[in-house]
Amino acid sequence: MSPSNHRWIPVAALTVIAVGSQLSPATARADLHNITYRARIDGVSTGSQATFVTNGGQTSTTGLSSIPGNVFEANTVLPDPRQAGMQIVLHWPYSANVHCEIDVDDNVFTQLDQVVRPAPGNAGPANGVLQCGAPLPA
Repeated sequence: MSPSNHRWIPVAALTVIAVGSQLSPATARADLHNITYRARIDGVSTGSQATFVTNGGQTSTTGLSSIPGNVFEANTVLPDPRQAGMQIVLHWPYSANVHCEIDVDDNVFTQLDQVVRPAPGNAGPANGVLQCGAPLPA
Protein backbone atom coordinates (compact mmCIF):
# COMPACT_ATOMS: atom_id res chain seq x y z
CA MET A 1 0.00 0.00 0.00
CA SER A 2 1.44 3.35 -0.94
CA PRO A 3 1.51 6.22 1.56
CA SER A 4 -1.01 8.18 -0.52
CA ASN A 5 -3.63 5.37 -0.27
CA HIS A 6 -3.20 4.75 3.48
CA ARG A 7 -5.44 6.69 5.84
CA TRP A 8 -3.69 8.03 8.85
CA ILE A 9 -5.52 9.02 12.02
CA PRO A 10 -3.65 11.73 13.86
CA VAL A 11 -2.13 10.58 17.19
CA ALA A 12 -4.04 13.29 19.05
CA ALA A 13 -7.37 11.89 17.77
CA LEU A 14 -6.42 8.39 18.94
CA THR A 15 -5.49 9.76 22.35
CA VAL A 16 -8.84 11.54 22.71
CA ILE A 17 -10.74 8.41 21.64
CA ALA A 18 -8.79 6.24 24.10
CA VAL A 19 -9.09 8.66 27.02
CA GLY A 20 -12.77 9.36 26.27
CA SER A 21 -13.65 5.68 26.29
CA GLN A 22 -11.97 5.27 29.68
CA LEU A 23 -13.84 8.20 31.21
CA SER A 24 -17.32 7.22 30.07
CA PRO A 25 -18.00 4.63 32.80
CA ALA A 26 -16.52 6.87 35.49
CA THR A 27 -18.69 9.83 34.58
CA ALA A 28 -21.91 7.84 34.20
CA ARG A 29 -24.45 8.94 36.83
CA ALA A 30 -25.55 6.45 39.45
CA ASP A 31 -29.23 5.70 39.76
CA LEU A 32 -30.74 7.95 42.41
CA HIS A 33 -33.74 7.01 44.53
CA ASN A 34 -36.35 9.33 46.02
CA ILE A 35 -36.58 8.67 49.76
CA THR A 36 -39.54 9.80 51.88
CA TYR A 37 -39.34 9.60 55.67
CA ARG A 38 -42.53 9.65 57.75
CA ALA A 39 -42.89 9.64 61.52
CA ARG A 40 -45.99 9.85 63.71
CA ILE A 41 -46.41 9.69 67.46
CA ASP A 42 -49.86 8.55 68.55
CA GLY A 43 -49.78 10.10 72.00
CA VAL A 44 -48.77 13.26 73.81
CA SER A 45 -45.01 13.68 73.81
CA THR A 46 -42.99 16.86 74.14
CA GLY A 47 -39.37 17.15 73.07
CA SER A 48 -39.53 14.19 70.67
CA GLN A 49 -37.17 14.19 67.70
CA ALA A 50 -36.62 12.42 64.41
CA THR A 51 -33.13 12.05 62.94
CA PHE A 52 -32.80 10.76 59.38
CA VAL A 53 -30.12 10.12 56.75
CA THR A 54 -29.78 12.71 53.99
CA ASN A 55 -27.55 12.65 50.93
CA GLY A 56 -23.81 12.34 51.36
CA GLY A 57 -24.13 10.24 54.51
CA GLN A 58 -25.21 13.24 56.57
CA THR A 59 -28.12 13.35 59.02
CA SER A 60 -30.75 15.92 59.83
CA THR A 61 -32.69 16.22 63.09
CA THR A 62 -36.05 17.85 63.61
CA GLY A 63 -38.46 18.22 66.49
CA LEU A 64 -41.75 16.34 66.24
CA SER A 65 -45.17 17.75 67.00
CA SER A 66 -46.43 17.29 70.55
CA ILE A 67 -49.98 16.90 69.19
CA PRO A 68 -50.89 13.21 68.80
CA GLY A 69 -51.24 11.93 65.24
CA ASN A 70 -49.43 14.74 63.40
CA VAL A 71 -47.25 13.29 60.65
CA PHE A 72 -43.70 14.48 60.06
CA GLU A 73 -42.45 14.03 56.47
CA ALA A 74 -39.06 14.72 54.86
CA ASN A 75 -37.65 13.92 51.42
CA THR A 76 -34.14 13.30 50.15
CA VAL A 77 -32.36 11.51 47.32
CA LEU A 78 -29.92 8.63 47.90
CA PRO A 79 -27.92 6.45 45.48
CA ASP A 80 -28.60 3.32 47.57
CA PRO A 81 -31.97 2.91 49.34
CA ARG A 82 -30.33 0.57 51.86
CA GLN A 83 -28.63 3.69 53.30
CA ALA A 84 -32.02 5.18 54.29
CA GLY A 85 -32.49 5.23 58.04
CA MET A 86 -34.33 7.14 60.73
CA GLN A 87 -34.60 7.08 64.48
CA ILE A 88 -37.33 8.58 66.60
CA VAL A 89 -36.63 9.57 70.20
CA LEU A 90 -39.19 9.98 72.99
CA HIS A 91 -38.21 11.31 76.41
CA TRP A 92 -39.40 10.14 79.80
CA PRO A 93 -42.11 10.44 81.18
CA TYR A 94 -43.83 10.10 77.82
CA SER A 95 -44.57 6.82 76.08
CA ALA A 96 -46.59 6.31 72.93
CA ASN A 97 -47.13 4.19 69.85
CA VAL A 98 -44.65 5.39 67.22
CA HIS A 99 -45.06 4.92 63.47
CA CYS A 100 -41.93 5.02 61.32
CA GLU A 101 -42.02 4.62 57.54
CA ILE A 102 -39.41 4.90 54.81
CA ASP A 103 -40.62 4.94 51.21
CA VAL A 104 -38.31 4.44 48.24
CA ASP A 105 -39.52 5.70 44.86
CA ASP A 106 -43.11 5.89 46.22
CA ASN A 107 -43.10 2.29 47.54
CA VAL A 108 -43.01 1.32 51.22
CA PHE A 109 -39.47 0.09 51.92
CA THR A 110 -39.55 -0.15 55.74
CA GLN A 111 -42.36 0.37 58.21
CA LEU A 112 -42.53 -0.08 61.99
CA ASP A 113 -45.28 0.52 64.50
CA GLN A 114 -44.12 0.05 68.07
CA VAL A 115 -44.82 1.33 71.56
CA VAL A 116 -41.80 3.25 72.84
CA ARG A 117 -41.43 3.48 76.63
CA PRO A 118 -38.38 5.37 77.85
CA ALA A 119 -37.16 4.17 81.25
CA PRO A 120 -36.82 6.80 83.99
CA GLY A 121 -33.24 7.55 84.98
CA ASN A 122 -31.77 5.64 82.00
CA ALA A 123 -29.34 7.89 80.13
CA GLY A 124 -28.39 5.18 77.62
CA PRO A 125 -28.33 6.09 73.92
CA ALA A 126 -31.07 3.55 73.07
CA ASN A 127 -33.50 4.64 75.80
CA GLY A 128 -36.73 5.81 74.17
CA VAL A 129 -35.41 5.24 70.64
CA LEU A 130 -37.17 3.54 67.75
CA GLN A 131 -34.67 2.67 64.99
CA CYS A 132 -36.14 2.31 61.49
CA GLY A 133 -34.17 1.27 58.39
CA ALA A 134 -30.38 1.53 58.26
CA PRO A 135 -28.43 2.58 61.34
CA LEU A 136 -27.54 6.26 61.38
CA PRO A 137 -23.93 7.14 60.48
CA ALA A 138 -21.68 7.72 63.47
